[in-house]
Amino acid sequence: MAAFEAGMLKMMNVTIIKRFGKLSVPTFWNKAAHLASQLTSSVASLDFRRFWLIEEYSSSIATESCNLTLSTTETRSSKAIHCFNFKHWILQRTKLFEMKMLSLVCPENTHDPIPLPHGVPVIIGRSPLTRIIDKRCSRQQLELTADCTLGEVTVKQLGSNSSALDGIELMQGRQYQMRQNSTLYVLTGYYPQKFHVQEDHSEKVGLEEKFIVPLVNSNRKDKLEEKFKIPKISENSNKTDLVSNARKRPSSVKSEDVETPSKKTKSSMEKKQTAEANDSDDGENVKNIAEKLQKMKEMSKKNKCLSPHANTPSDSVPSSSLTKTSTNAGAPVKESVWEKYDKLYVYRREGLQAKEKIAGFDIDGTIITTKSGKVFPVDNDDWRLWTGEIPKKLKKLNEDGYKVVFFTNQLGVARGKTKIEDLQSKFTMIVERIGVPIQILVSTSGGIYRKPATGMWDYLVQKGNDGMPIDISKSFYVGDAAGRPEKWAPKKKKDFSSSDRLFALNIGLQFFTPEEYFFGQKKAPFDTPEFDPRTCKPTDPLLSPANAKLASNSQEVIVLVGCPASGKSFFAKTHLVPKGYVHVSRDTLGSWQKCVKLCMEALQTGKSVVVDNTNPDPESRGRYIECAKKAKVQCRCFVSTVGHMQSRHNERFREIVDKSHQPINEMIMNSHKKQYKPPELKEGFSEIVKVNFVPHFSNPDHQTLYCQFLLEK
Repeated sequence: MAAFEAGMLKMMNVTIIKRFGKLSVPTFWNKAAHLASQLTSSVASLDFRRFWLIEEYSSSIATESCNLTLSTTETRSSKAIHCFNFKHWILQRTKLFEMKMLSLVCPENTHDPIPLPHGVPVIIGRSPLTRIIDKRCSRQQLELTADCTLGEVTVKQLGSNSSALDGIELMQGRQYQMRQNSTLYVLTGYYPQKFHVQEDHSEKVGLEEKFIVPLVNSNRKDKLEEKFKIPKISENSNKTDLVSNARKRPSSVKSEDVETPSKKTKSSMEKKQTAEANDSDDGENVKNIAEKLQKMKEMSKKNKCLSPHANTPSDSVPSSSLTKTSTNAGAPVKESVWEKYDKLYVYRREGLQAKEKIAGFDIDGTIITTKSGKVFPVDNDDWRLWTGEIPKKLKKLNEDGYKVVFFTNQLGVARGKTKIEDLQSKFTMIVERIGVPIQILVSTSGGIYRKPATGMWDYLVQKGNDGMPIDISKSFYVGDAAGRPEKWAPKKKKDFSSSDRLFALNIGLQFFTPEEYFFGQKKAPFDTPEFDPRTCKPTDPLLSPANAKLASNSQEVIVLVGCPASGKSFFAKTHLVPKGYVHVSRDTLGSWQKCVKLCMEALQTGKSVVVDNTNPDPESRGRYIECAKKAKVQCRCFVSTVGHMQSRHNERFREIVDKSHQPINEMIMNSHKKQYKPPELKEGFSEIVKVNFVPHFSNPDHQTLYCQFLLEK
């Protein structure tokens, strides 16, 4: 790190050398002022602020770097001082303190933080930098470009093997936005990375407190201050002070405020005498500088120790010892009560308080398991705590300002397999066993309240926390439905779903499995959903190839091909029916025979036809090709690019937003998947056009919902 930072300084000084050669001190500062605006962007791209944070910095590096630029008439100590002040001056001029500082960190602490300079692409992969030796990982696996002003990182996969962001596989060459609560996996399920944002929180210091490293010769120091107006550095200053002063510098102070000498310098004889006088003090000067820098380093370490989150990865298990008890809490609930809201059942135990930090947990497989050892409980008493650590952990969370909330799917109630009264009795006993004020949200059917949909969380935010805002960045969620594959640990079975992980992902919460949270185990691998709804964009082209005609100028038959719920009807009614095409659909007519009949009748009257059926095989498509041949018109095939999982997502979305929608049986969806054979030109089509799914929503809430993970697997 020290070598890297020293190299940055050398590059800055060499920039001036290449243009102007060796310089005296006055000329050096004059040229530096002239070049400040040109150097701003390059200094920013090098993230030059980081120079103040490295512990390995020493006076020898400063002296060596300064020797590159300043003339030989300066003593070693004065060169080091001017170099030190030059760095601070550049920082002020470029106003880099207004930006955040980003670095890539591993939650498992497998490597040192990797700096992410503003706007500069950083390549990571199999290298000493990440300490990854897995040969599946390319040496150039990912390209990361930080935006320090927004506190975000743009991620692009370069390697052939997939990486993942928040559990979702990346597409090679495509850019994704990584936010502060995101987790990046260099290889899908392996080598997690997060980025750490560091901002300066030092105290405000007035502009009158200037900084300059004092020279032994006080007369010379006064003259330097008078000539160059170099910011002073007091003996009690530390790195934090430097950062604070640079940040709080008034905007009225412009680059022109750096004054250059108006008088001629001393004669060569005076210079020689001054140099000889100061050479005798070189050793003492360097020693003083080293002592001051050592004090700065110690002060920096002390400041880091005082910050409770200085070296804590953002996805680490919340530690109660590092979290102060929240003073923001609502009035305690006076009496334990069960309430019903829509299809949601809510329990609040006596003493429960509204709080800004939420510790969320699933129940089955996370808080409790069966005493019998079976997957499903045999009766209402077949339960025990998942681990004996649960009461202690949850009590500590409550003491540290967290509101403990359980979120559970219980579809058995809607299906008649479980009575809600039995569940209420069971969950009440669980809370009494734990002995902590807890809130429970029970989803008893499908729809918006069933995880991974966020209905239960939305209720908590809007109605279930007494109006107190929830801080998502300080909250977390724990659940066992995490999408872990077979043998994710020795003798471990595959997770039954990913609903808990996706629930947390939809909300933006930190997520942990029970093993990770209660036992501190390392992150387990997990399978990512086949379809990522966040990748759908309204700017995508509707047809492929892009030059394909949507509607023909001549009479024709268009045969649509696609899964149930792939958007065929919406496409036909939105883009073709308004252009005069007759809409033929088995959903409305009831049989393929009636569809063929209507198709022929429309063609005989000179109208074009769009056949809105699934048409999975050559046999079903051939009926309408034959109609086109009899009418002597062309027949084109429009194939939906929506796959099986996206169709299931679309169907789930319809069920939530449209109460009148008739659900499509899962067997029908699977039947189409088995029967499907891609269409070919040899079947008799004049053209085969691909139709992309381009979402458009009149209701912004529907758009937000569609872009969430709605499927449990």
